[in-house]
Amino acid sequence: MADKSGFPRDLVFTRVCHVKQGYDDRRRHIVREFERRGVPVYFYTEWDRPDVTPEIRAELVAPGFVHPPAVSLALKHVGIWRDFLETDLPYCLVFEDDVFLARDFVAKFRQGLAELGSPDRKAVIYLGNGSNYYTPSWNLRKGQRLYPALHARCTDSYLITRPVAEARCAWINQNKISTSIDHQVERMDDQLGIEMLWFERPIVEQGSENGAFQTSISGKNYPRLYKSVKWKWKKYTRMIFGHNARS
Repeated sequence: MADKSGFPRDLVFTRVCHVKQGYDDRRRHIVREFERRGVPVYFYTEWDRPDVTPEIRAELVAPGFVHPPAVSLALKHVGIWRDFLETDLPYCLVFEDDVFLARDFVAKFRQGLAELGSPDRKAVIYLGNGSNYYTPSWNLRKGQRLYPALHARCTDSYLITRPVAEARCAWINQNKISTSIDHQVERMDDQLGIEMLWFERPIVEQGSENGAFQTSISGKNYPRLYKSVKWKWKKYTRMIFGHNARS
Protein backbone atom coordinates (compact mmCIF):
# COMPACT_ATOMS: atom_id res chain seq x y z
CA MET A 1 0.00 0.00 0.00
CA ALA A 2 1.63 3.21 -1.13
CA ASP A 3 -0.21 5.48 1.31
CA LYS A 4 0.10 4.09 4.83
CA SER A 5 -2.86 6.05 6.19
CA GLY A 6 -5.20 6.85 3.31
CA PHE A 7 -7.71 4.64 1.56
CA PRO A 8 -5.91 1.75 -0.23
CA ARG A 9 -7.01 2.61 -3.77
CA ASP A 10 -4.31 0.37 -5.22
CA LEU A 11 -5.93 -2.70 -3.66
CA VAL A 12 -9.66 -2.09 -3.48
CA PHE A 13 -12.27 -1.84 -6.25
CA THR A 14 -15.00 0.40 -4.81
CA ARG A 15 -18.54 0.92 -6.10
CA VAL A 16 -21.78 2.45 -4.79
CA CYS A 17 -25.10 1.03 -6.05
CA HIS A 18 -27.14 3.94 -7.42
CA VAL A 19 -29.47 4.92 -10.28
CA LYS A 20 -29.05 7.02 -13.41
CA GLN A 21 -31.86 9.44 -12.54
CA GLY A 22 -33.56 10.34 -9.30
CA TYR A 23 -32.54 9.98 -5.66
CA ASP A 24 -30.45 13.15 -5.94
CA ASP A 25 -30.51 13.55 -2.17
CA ARG A 26 -28.74 10.21 -1.81
CA ARG A 27 -26.15 11.08 -4.46
CA ARG A 28 -25.34 14.36 -2.73
CA HIS A 29 -25.16 12.60 0.61
CA ILE A 30 -22.75 9.94 -0.67
CA VAL A 31 -20.45 12.44 -2.34
CA ARG A 32 -20.31 14.58 0.82
CA GLU A 33 -19.97 11.62 3.18
CA PHE A 34 -17.26 9.82 1.22
CA GLU A 35 -15.21 12.90 0.40
CA ARG A 36 -14.96 13.96 4.02
CA ARG A 37 -13.88 10.43 5.01
CA GLY A 38 -11.34 10.12 2.20
CA VAL A 39 -13.12 7.28 0.39
CA PRO A 40 -13.33 7.31 -3.43
CA VAL A 41 -16.80 7.73 -4.94
CA TYR A 42 -17.67 5.56 -7.94
CA PHE A 43 -21.37 5.14 -8.63
CA TYR A 44 -22.63 1.99 -10.34
CA THR A 45 -25.80 2.84 -12.25
CA GLU A 46 -26.33 -0.13 -14.56
CA TRP A 47 -29.44 -2.33 -14.29
CA ASP A 48 -31.98 0.30 -13.35
CA ARG A 49 -35.51 -1.08 -13.57
CA PRO A 50 -36.01 -0.05 -17.25
CA ASP A 51 -32.75 -1.85 -18.12
CA VAL A 52 -33.98 -5.23 -16.89
CA THR A 53 -35.22 -6.71 -20.15
CA PRO A 54 -37.01 -10.06 -20.50
CA GLU A 55 -33.77 -11.46 -21.90
CA ILE A 56 -31.81 -10.41 -18.81
CA ARG A 57 -34.51 -11.81 -16.55
CA ALA A 58 -34.39 -15.11 -18.40
CA GLU A 59 -30.61 -15.25 -18.08
CA LEU A 60 -30.12 -14.24 -14.45
CA VAL A 61 -33.44 -14.05 -12.56
CA ALA A 62 -35.62 -16.95 -11.42
CA PRO A 63 -39.27 -16.81 -12.64
CA GLY A 64 -40.72 -16.41 -9.15
CA PHE A 65 -38.65 -13.33 -8.25
CA VAL A 66 -40.75 -10.48 -9.61
CA HIS A 67 -40.32 -7.44 -7.30
CA PRO A 68 -38.81 -4.85 -9.71
CA PRO A 69 -36.81 -2.70 -7.21
CA ALA A 70 -35.31 -5.76 -5.52
CA VAL A 71 -34.49 -7.39 -8.86
CA SER A 72 -32.76 -4.22 -10.04
CA LEU A 73 -30.70 -3.89 -6.86
CA ALA A 74 -29.67 -7.55 -6.95
CA LEU A 75 -28.48 -7.20 -10.54
CA LYS A 76 -26.46 -4.12 -9.59
CA HIS A 77 -24.55 -6.14 -7.00
CA VAL A 78 -23.91 -8.94 -9.50
CA GLY A 79 -22.81 -6.39 -12.10
CA ILE A 80 -20.30 -4.91 -9.66
CA TRP A 81 -18.83 -8.36 -8.93
CA ARG A 82 -18.47 -9.01 -12.64
CA ASP A 83 -16.77 -5.65 -13.26
CA PHE A 84 -14.44 -6.30 -10.33
CA LEU A 85 -13.35 -9.58 -11.89
CA GLU A 86 -12.32 -7.66 -15.01
CA THR A 87 -9.64 -5.91 -12.93
CA ASP A 88 -6.52 -7.28 -11.28
CA LEU A 89 -7.38 -5.85 -7.84
CA PRO A 90 -7.63 -8.28 -4.90
CA TYR A 91 -10.58 -6.75 -3.01
CA CYS A 92 -14.06 -5.45 -3.88
CA LEU A 93 -15.85 -2.98 -1.59
CA VAL A 94 -19.57 -2.48 -2.23
CA PHE A 95 -21.94 0.10 -0.74
CA GLU A 96 -25.58 0.93 -1.21
CA ASP A 97 -26.41 4.61 -1.61
CA ASP A 98 -27.80 5.39 1.85
CA VAL A 99 -24.78 4.64 4.03
CA PHE A 100 -23.11 6.72 6.72
CA LEU A 101 -19.42 6.09 7.42
CA ALA A 102 -17.69 6.24 10.79
CA ARG A 103 -15.40 9.23 11.29
CA ASP A 104 -12.39 6.91 11.45
CA PHE A 105 -13.67 4.64 8.67
CA VAL A 106 -10.43 4.48 6.69
CA ALA A 107 -8.17 3.72 9.65
CA LYS A 108 -10.42 0.95 10.93
CA PHE A 109 -11.03 -0.40 7.42
CA ARG A 110 -7.29 -0.77 6.98
CA GLN A 111 -7.09 -2.61 10.29
CA GLY A 112 -9.76 -5.04 9.13
CA LEU A 113 -8.00 -5.57 5.82
CA ALA A 114 -4.74 -6.34 7.62
CA GLU A 115 -6.52 -8.75 9.98
CA LEU A 116 -8.13 -10.55 7.04
CA GLY A 117 -4.67 -11.32 5.73
CA SER A 118 -4.41 -13.18 2.46
CA PRO A 119 -6.53 -11.90 -0.45
CA ASP A 120 -6.93 -15.55 -1.43
CA ARG A 121 -9.09 -16.11 1.60
CA LYS A 122 -12.66 -17.00 0.61
CA ALA A 123 -14.35 -14.49 2.90
CA VAL A 124 -16.81 -11.62 3.07
CA ILE A 125 -16.61 -8.86 5.67
CA TYR A 126 -19.85 -7.10 6.62
CA LEU A 127 -18.86 -3.59 7.69
CA GLY A 128 -22.26 -2.29 8.80
CA ASN A 129 -24.83 -3.01 11.47
CA GLY A 130 -27.57 -4.14 9.08
CA SER A 131 -30.72 -5.31 10.92
CA ASN A 132 -28.92 -4.24 14.11
CA TYR A 133 -26.91 -7.45 14.28
CA TYR A 134 -24.05 -7.35 16.76
CA THR A 135 -21.63 -9.70 18.44
CA PRO A 136 -22.40 -9.59 22.20
CA SER A 137 -20.09 -7.26 24.11
CA TRP A 138 -18.67 -10.06 26.27
CA ASN A 139 -17.38 -11.88 23.15
CA LEU A 140 -15.35 -8.92 21.92
CA ARG A 141 -11.55 -9.06 22.18
CA LYS A 142 -9.24 -6.07 22.42
CA GLY A 143 -7.66 -5.30 19.06
CA GLN A 144 -9.81 -7.78 17.15
CA ARG A 145 -12.00 -6.37 14.36
CA LEU A 146 -13.32 -9.45 12.53
CA TYR A 147 -15.64 -12.02 14.13
CA PRO A 148 -16.99 -15.23 12.57
CA ALA A 149 -20.76 -15.16 12.03
CA LEU A 150 -23.39 -17.71 11.11
CA HIS A 151 -25.27 -15.41 8.75
CA ALA A 152 -25.01 -12.20 6.73
CA ARG A 153 -25.59 -8.68 7.98
CA CYS A 154 -27.33 -7.06 4.97
CA THR A 155 -25.64 -5.82 1.81
CA ASP A 156 -25.41 -2.08 2.48
CA SER A 157 -21.62 -2.36 2.97
CA TYR A 158 -19.29 -5.31 2.54
CA LEU A 159 -15.87 -6.36 1.29
CA ILE A 160 -15.23 -9.54 -0.74
CA THR A 161 -12.13 -11.17 -2.20
CA ARG A 162 -11.72 -12.43 -5.75
CA PRO A 163 -12.47 -16.07 -4.81
CA VAL A 164 -15.82 -14.94 -3.38
CA ALA A 165 -16.73 -12.91 -6.48
CA GLU A 166 -15.81 -15.83 -8.72
CA ALA A 167 -17.81 -18.32 -6.67
CA ARG A 168 -20.87 -16.05 -6.43
CA CYS A 169 -20.93 -15.24 -10.14
CA ALA A 170 -20.62 -18.90 -11.07
CA TRP A 171 -23.43 -19.77 -8.66
CA ILE A 172 -25.71 -17.08 -10.10
CA ASN A 173 -25.00 -18.22 -13.66
CA GLN A 174 -26.08 -21.72 -12.73
CA ASN A 175 -28.91 -21.09 -10.26
CA LYS A 176 -30.16 -17.52 -10.95
CA ILE A 177 -31.31 -14.89 -8.47
CA SER A 178 -34.45 -15.95 -6.63
CA THR A 179 -34.77 -13.47 -3.75
CA SER A 180 -33.54 -10.10 -2.46
CA ILE A 181 -29.77 -9.75 -2.61
CA ASP A 182 -29.18 -9.78 1.15
CA HIS A 183 -30.99 -13.11 1.52
CA GLN A 184 -29.49 -14.44 -1.71
CA VAL A 185 -25.87 -13.93 -0.68
CA GLU A 186 -26.52 -15.51 2.69
CA ARG A 187 -27.99 -18.63 1.07
CA MET A 188 -25.36 -19.07 -1.60
CA ASP A 189 -22.41 -18.20 0.65
CA ASP A 190 -23.54 -20.89 3.05
CA GLN A 191 -23.62 -23.40 0.20
CA LEU A 192 -20.29 -22.21 -1.19
CA GLY A 193 -18.42 -22.40 2.11
CA ILE A 194 -17.65 -18.69 2.19
CA GLU A 195 -16.55 -17.27 5.53
CA MET A 196 -18.96 -14.66 6.88
CA LEU A 197 -17.21 -12.11 9.09
CA TRP A 198 -18.72 -9.22 11.02
CA PHE A 199 -16.68 -6.06 11.57
CA GLU A 200 -16.95 -5.07 15.24
CA ARG A 201 -17.87 -2.52 16.11
CA PRO A 202 -19.47 -1.63 12.77
CA ILE A 203 -18.04 1.30 10.81
CA VAL A 204 -21.07 1.82 8.53
CA GLU A 205 -24.74 2.52 9.24
CA GLN A 206 -27.64 2.29 6.79
CA GLY A 207 -29.65 5.48 6.40
CA SER A 208 -32.86 3.78 5.31
CA GLU A 209 -32.79 1.81 8.57
CA ASN A 210 -31.81 4.55 11.02
CA GLY A 211 -34.47 6.97 9.76
CA ALA A 212 -32.28 9.25 7.63
CA PHE A 213 -33.88 8.08 4.37
CA GLN A 214 -37.06 6.33 3.32
CA THR A 215 -36.44 2.86 1.96
CA SER A 216 -36.45 2.48 -1.81
CA ILE A 217 -36.97 -1.30 -1.75
CA SER A 218 -39.43 -2.31 0.96
CA GLY A 219 -43.10 -1.50 0.63
CA LYS A 220 -43.22 -0.54 4.31
CA ASN A 221 -42.41 3.14 4.81
CA TYR A 222 -42.79 3.94 8.49
CA PRO A 223 -42.42 7.56 9.72
CA ARG A 224 -38.75 8.42 9.91
CA LEU A 225 -38.91 9.54 13.56
CA TYR A 226 -40.49 6.21 14.53
CA LYS A 227 -37.78 4.33 12.63
CA SER A 228 -35.03 6.40 14.22
CA VAL A 229 -36.21 5.81 17.79
CA LYS A 230 -36.82 2.10 17.21
CA TRP A 231 -33.44 1.70 15.53
CA LYS A 232 -31.53 3.40 18.35
CA TRP A 233 -33.28 1.29 20.98
CA LYS A 234 -32.34 -1.92 19.18
CA LYS A 235 -28.85 -0.64 18.44
CA TYR A 236 -27.79 0.00 22.00
CA THR A 237 -29.48 -3.02 23.57
CA ARG A 238 -28.10 -5.39 20.95
CA MET A 239 -24.59 -3.96 21.22
CA ILE A 240 -24.68 -5.30 24.77
CA PHE A 241 -26.66 -8.51 24.42
CA GLY A 242 -26.12 -9.44 20.78
CA HIS A 243 -28.65 -9.67 17.96
CA ASN A 244 -30.84 -12.22 19.71
CA ALA A 245 -31.90 -9.67 22.30
CA ARG A 246 -35.66 -9.33 22.64
CA SER A 247 -36.13 -5.73 21.57
